[in-house]
Amino acid sequence: MDTPAIDPLPLILASAATGQALLCLLVVMSSPAGDLPRRWLAGLFSMLATLAAGPVIVAIQPDALALMAGLVMVALYALPPLFWGYVRALTRSGSSNNSPPSAWHLAGPALALINAGMIWSLPAGSVDFILTHGELPGGAQAAVTVLGVFVLVLAWNAVSAVYVWRILTRLQAYRRALHDYFSNTERRELAWLRVLIFAIIGLWLAIMAVLVWDNLIASLSLPPIVGSAIIMALTSLLAARGLSQYPGLAAVDPVTSDTDIDTPNDETRGDETREKYRKSALEPDHAVRIAARIEAVMVKDELYLDPNLSLPKLAKAIAVPANLVSQVLNQTLDTTFFDYVNRCRIEASLPRILAGDATVLTIALDVGFNARSTFYTAFKAVTGQTPSQWRASQARAAEPD
Repeated sequence: MDTPAIDPLPLILASAATGQALLCLLVVMSSPAGDLPRRWLAGLFSMLATLAAGPVIVAIQPDALALMAGLVMVALYALPPLFWGYVRALTRSGSSNNSPPSAWHLAGPALALINAGMIWSLPAGSVDFILTHGELPGGAQAAVTVLGVFVLVLAWNAVSAVYVWRILTRLQAYRRALHDYFSNTERRELAWLRVLIFAIIGLWLAIMAVLVWDNLIASLSLPPIVGSAIIMALTSLLAARGLSQYPGLAAVDPVTSDTDIDTPNDETRGDETREKYRKSALEPDHAVRIAARIEAVMVKDELYLDPNLSLPKLAKAIAVPANLVSQVLNQTLDTTFFDYVNRCRIEASLPRILAGDATVLTIALDVGFNARSTFYTAFKAVTGQTPSQWRASQARAAEPD
């Protein structure tokens, strides 16, 4: 009887995905110490390599099926807390939020490891029998183990959803924190992480749809290469951006001692601002004087022309502590540092936009922006129009009736 031919493509892709993840792990471990969150990246690449290596190891050593089944479960449960730790490290401010995550993050991987131990303790060939025939080989141990796998797989979806929500919430709060410190944030933004999160959500929904269709409607099983392709895509994005992404707020200290980046949403922004400065001794008349000094130095010295202007630079220019400057901006002027500086830049650009004596990019760079795209975004936020639309509206307004 002829042995059925084995399709080499899934093994080739699995081998490539494993090699890619291991190479990234080597790069992370050999990189110089610094702000790069190496331990979290190393953990992520290790788990991705474990997931990718399953088909290869089983093809080389079929007896390792039970071993890999347990390791895959552990890797799946380790990925969400590792990714949370990575995002947490990237979004920390100064020395805050730099402590290890709490012990409850280990609960999922610990339960998965216990279940993996139960899988490994099954009689030889039990896992292969279950996967091949879809039936239990008999015995209470096998039934309890399979039930544990089923429960953990269902729970993993809920656990992952919680981590996704926490990560997106933290990225939103991080973006607001950037606006309190910097006038240009494009090199510190973590937009690629949000793209990655939404891509993962899309993939998860697609896989769930295929599984539901396969089990309830008609046969539509996933090709074996899908898993390797997903792992390669995730590894590629983490390698392309993660290996060069450093914490955006690590070099600055919180402007108040109770600053917390884990703020829920914009709807409670006002309440949070009041609570953040509740202990401040800044009197209203003092706040008004500081606001006047801010306005004066921005107009007289044109600090907004500095593309790297930051809150500490502004505070130094007016000889006022940074936490008081931040409080005045947030409470007295009802704005963020980012929005305030960019409004000054846009107001400075208006006469030149109206005159049309230079390109938009030249004007943007001259007034302190680093890129044309950020200038367009800020211009529309201030005027409600693009530069060309605003110039046209001004020309129409100037026409005699």
